[in-house]
Amino acid sequence: MTTLRSIALIALVTGLGGGRALAEPGREPASDSGSVRYEDYFDDAALRIDLFHTGGPDEHESFSLDAIVREELWPGRRTDLVDPTGYGAYQFSVHDAATDRVIFSQGYCSLFGEWLTTDEADQRRRTMHESLRFPFPRRPVHVVVEGRNRQGQMEQLYELDVDPAHHTVRWERRYDFPVLDIVVAGPPAQSLDVLILGDGYTAQEMDKFRADARRFAQLFFDYEPYRRNRRRISIRAVEAVSRESGTDEPRKGIWRDTALSSSFNTFDSARYLTTEDNRSMREIASLAPYDIIYIMVNTARYGGGGIYNLFSVFAADTEYAEYVFIHEFGHAFGGLGDEYHNPGATSYDEDEFYPTGVEPWEPNLTALLDPAAVKWADMIEPGTPIPTPETAEYVDRIGVFEGAGYRSHGLYRPCFDSIMFHKAHLDYCPVSERAIERLLLWVANGGWR
Repeated sequence: MTTLRSIALIALVTGLGGGRALAEPGREPASDSGSVRYEDYFDDAALRIDLFHTGGPDEHESFSLDAIVREELWPGRRTDLVDPTGYGAYQFSVHDAATDRVIFSQGYCSLFGEWLTTDEADQRRRTMHESLRFPFPRRPVHVVVEGRNRQGQMEQLYELDVDPAHHTVRWERRYDFPVLDIVVAGPPAQSLDVLILGDGYTAQEMDKFRADARRFAQLFFDYEPYRRNRRRISIRAVEAVSRESGTDEPRKGIWRDTALSSSFNTFDSARYLTTEDNRSMREIASLAPYDIIYIMVNTARYGGGGIYNLFSVFAADTEYAEYVFIHEFGHAFGGLGDEYHNPGATSYDEDEFYPTGVEPWEPNLTALLDPAAVKWADMIEPGTPIPTPETAEYVDRIGVFEGAGYRSHGLYRPCFDSIMFHKAHLDYCPVSERAIERLLLWVANGGWR
């Protein structure tokens, strides 16, 4: 899920006399940004900026600094460092302080951004913890965070100067859990590094954790495009020990002391299983190379969640665990939108995820504002009607089927059925599969194609 709630322009300046001139919101990066050479600006470590993200009824979002942390290894891409995708409700960019050149950027979504779409956000302000993570810079940098407004354009929200040599950059580790290598395809810089973090597994349940992690790693490669890119994907697991088994179920008055503080009833939604403990998650994840995090929760209750460039969460022991495992990864890594919809919903209001008249950023959704410019037009067979009727003639074709993004009207999906539409052991539709594979090859340093 993503958020497109109204975002006011805020410039919060740390250590500067005034805001710097930036490119117009929504513009592409400077044309030379794709030629950034990694070794000219970064070393092999990673830098993590931990932030507090605050907002509420006044619709003004703000950020404040918690910590700047050096992690041992940057496992991510070393080519095409400036994000070419346009994905995410938020985006951060890293500028060389001396020249203001953009040397890295990344789109992302956040749990806080989703909270902004809830009724509670119209009633009170809240703060959540989140992180920006990028290669460790050799020299001072200037970091800018932007968020989408109701028109789908990026507006500046925050900026921060960072001197990587400053003594306030923290180097120590706070955890020392073992790392289990399940599949290691190659060096982290040349692989998609998937990291499984266990939650609700006690010391006595570590054998179960290892077996669960191996079981789901095997399932992962049953699906395309992961199967044909197996040689590019590494999967590891951190054996994080919880004091108690299971997870929180607030509506039932059940609370468990676990390593990652996972919980059902996120935003009071019955099956939404996530964690708000971003700090612990990041500290534990830093023990191993990772591009994307899976949180595997030791529970038999159905639930999960996935947020782009943050995490996938799934319950390990449910009947639909395989479906949730693959579906949520589509959100968290692939930036895919949900394709299911509510048959009773026929109109938009300002609190919905997708404002009317704005094209969604997700690669598998469209508002069909221009039928001649559908994102996946090159995959549609000539003669296929747009919009595409849900009749026997077209259900096995790629088309533009109305009903997606929780809305029965006004949003469209590329296939009649898929794992992003239906709670079943289905594949991704070819459009989603292609989008995921492009990201996979990019992150594994095959370049953006």
